[in-house]
Amino acid sequence: MTKKKTLKTIKETKTGRNIKTVDLKNLTEKQNIELIKKQKAGNLPGYKVVKRKGQKEFLQSIPDSKKKNNLDPKINKKGKK
Repeated sequence: MTKKKTLKTIKETKTGRNIKTVDLKNLTEKQNIELIKKQKAGNLPGYKVVKRKGQKEFLQSIPDSKKKNNLDPKINKKGKK
């Protein structure tokens, strides 16, 4: 069983790539490159680094039955979906 996932996307590129994330447990903003390094060091349970041909590495949550703890959709600061 993985630990509780606490990351939510707050900034994306036009193509949907996550570039900035907030950690909901301490409300700190992180660049995704920082989170990728942290996960590669084994310090980010519940997430994995994915590399697809012709693309940069990106962080992906390990699937489980809870849709609300996925990295997407991006948080809308106005509170709307």
